[in-house]
Amino acid sequence: MEPIDLPAELWRLILSHLRLPELGRCSAVCRAWRQLVLSLDRTRWRQLCLGVLQHRPPSWPNRPAAEPPSWRDACKQHYLASKTWTRNMQDPESSTCLSLFRRRKGRRRLCVGTGGDFSSLRAALAAAGPYDRLVLLPGVHEEQSEVLLKMPVELVGQGGLGDVVLRARVDQHGPTARLCNLVLLPPHSSSLLYKVIMLRNDIHHCKASGIFLRLSAGGLIADNSIHSNGEAGVDIRKGANPLVLCNKIHSGLRSGIVVVGNGKGIIRSNQIYGNKEAGIYILYNGNPAVSGNHIFQGLAAGIAVNKNRRGHITGNVICENQWGGVDIRHGGNPILRSNLISCGYSDGVVVGERGKGLIEGNAIYGNKGCGVWMMSSSLPHLINNQISHNSIYGVAVFCCKDNAGDYPPGQGGIESFQEDREGSGVENDPDSEEEHPAAQCPISVALVELNSISHNGAAGLHVKSSEALNIFANMIHANSDGGVSVLQSSQLTCIANNSISCNSRAGVLVEAECQVELRGNGVYENGSHGIVSKGEGIITENDIIDNHQCGLQLLQAAHMKVTKNRIQSFRDYGIALFDEAKGLVQENLIFQGRSKKSILRPISNAEDCVIQNNVLLSFKKRFDTECMLTSPSARPHIEGGALGSCTVAGGQRVSSVSTRVDEGCHKHGSVFCTVL
Repeated sequence: MEPIDLPAELWRLILSHLRLPELGRCSAVCRAWRQLVLSLDRTRWRQLCLGVLQHRPPSWPNRPAAEPPSWRDACKQHYLASKTWTRNMQDPESSTCLSLFRRRKGRRRLCVGTGGDFSSLRAALAAAGPYDRLVLLPGVHEEQSEVLLKMPVELVGQGGLGDVVLRARVDQHGPTARLCNLVLLPPHSSSLLYKVIMLRNDIHHCKASGIFLRLSAGGLIADNSIHSNGEAGVDIRKGANPLVLCNKIHSGLRSGIVVVGNGKGIIRSNQIYGNKEAGIYILYNGNPAVSGNHIFQGLAAGIAVNKNRRGHITGNVICENQWGGVDIRHGGNPILRSNLISCGYSDGVVVGERGKGLIEGNAIYGNKGCGVWMMSSSLPHLINNQISHNSIYGVAVFCCKDNAGDYPPGQGGIESFQEDREGSGVENDPDSEEEHPAAQCPISVALVELNSISHNGAAGLHVKSSEALNIFANMIHANSDGGVSVLQSSQLTCIANNSISCNSRAGVLVEAECQVELRGNGVYENGSHGIVSKGEGIITENDIIDNHQCGLQLLQAAHMKVTKNRIQSFRDYGIALFDEAKGLVQENLIFQGRSKKSILRPISNAEDCVIQNNVLLSFKKRFDTECMLTSPSARPHIEGGALGSCTVAGGQRVSSVSTRVDEGCHKHGSVFCTVL
């Protein structure tokens, strides 16, 4: 059949379903068929070129939206480069589809250096053709002016690593190039390396770092495979500020990326996995922007922020790492926002000794340790996170000496960073005035606010601290132990305006000698008592409704002021006072449920336990109680924790988790408390 037998538009539609070899056969039939195949440049050729993920348009990543003059030519360059570079052949393998691409002369091998074909790299490039191999003989090759790679060529050093040094500024204009076995340095005439452009290289098995940037180096590191190196995959320091984009950085013997010593940079859309130490390690004045990366299956922390450094860490997927998903300590003070931190073999986020930072809007779930393990003395702010389905506590707050600052043998000591220690204080950071909540006002109290903490394997929020802590407006729901457990609190723990519901044990547990203020909380439908207190403080203006045992129980030497609460239990006492409990129980509205027990059980032996001006009401039906919570309305009004619903956001019924986790968090320390 001839092309004229059908309209050209119909032929183009038919041919758009063919693969590259089939298009080659069609183009070999006759000139008319060849012209028809070549006319598919904006349709089928574009699909073929972009159908392989590593094949980018020639203007990527500087102008990713710009299309090449010819998609067929771009496809040709990708095809020839794949055959040439990956198979390292003298000539591309012959196939039918080569009928679409003009056959080229055989690849030549040109030697550069003393005793070679050319004395300088510039002279060799002038004589080279596409895909020729330029072999640089051992020694130092220096070019004072910029070397332009206008066509696909291969630059290979002869001998072992370090035998060939190329001192030149290289600017790649061609669609592809290959550099192998070279040590790249700036020319002597340039004191600084201002711009580095490395695209689509395979950088592996280096004895030190795969890429080492310093002396204010900038530029672009994009679409490279960086793996199996002896030190960091990418090392950024001494003011270097590159764009590290869309690389695969994996299987390194240390960290994937290290940012140290005033290093900055934008680290975006990389795959970082399988490294022996932290996927990204920020310390000693490092301050990068880390966004959109996939950091997974590392043998240590996903991201570690240490030694007085910051960083903006946003929108990353951090999962399946052996240690903490994000580890912050020793003055680390990052912004950690909108990340997915999941399925780690330890804690989701660790804020260790002297760690700070804003942890906001993250999804932290499915980790085998705690969702968040932090020290209250570090003064972190944990705001608006989704923390769920972690194996131990949702949030664990401690205040004890963190012994994790010492690195175990072979796990990333700091000796490699000695040169960057001096002068690394915040005052030397040019960006120290950058907007950061911690810099705008002094922080004196650790804060846990507006988080959803649900379906965790132990208590939703576990507190064992000697520092003050504010717990405001959280939804603490359906955890396998209690909602909030305050086991140690010599300073005031303020628990206000939280929705604490459907937890397997008590809604709130306050141990002896702890100081708490419980104000404006809704404590609903928990599997044991609503609130149990052996400590001292204030319980005021809470709704404590429909818990499986007592609404409020005061034990031992509890000394609490209990005022203006609405309390009800269908199965047990509204308020029960035991042992030597003392204080003031006043102006509470107490409902009687279906139980025949008394509404109020004063069995305290303390003489100074005052019970007065409480209103006792008897209602037999559950809806009557709900109707009474109208003035004011049920406290607090938080979506997902409403009275009587016990449902999660997706509308599924919450099922109780019967498995208990032994009390304690690995002797009150993080599951793995080491940074790297």
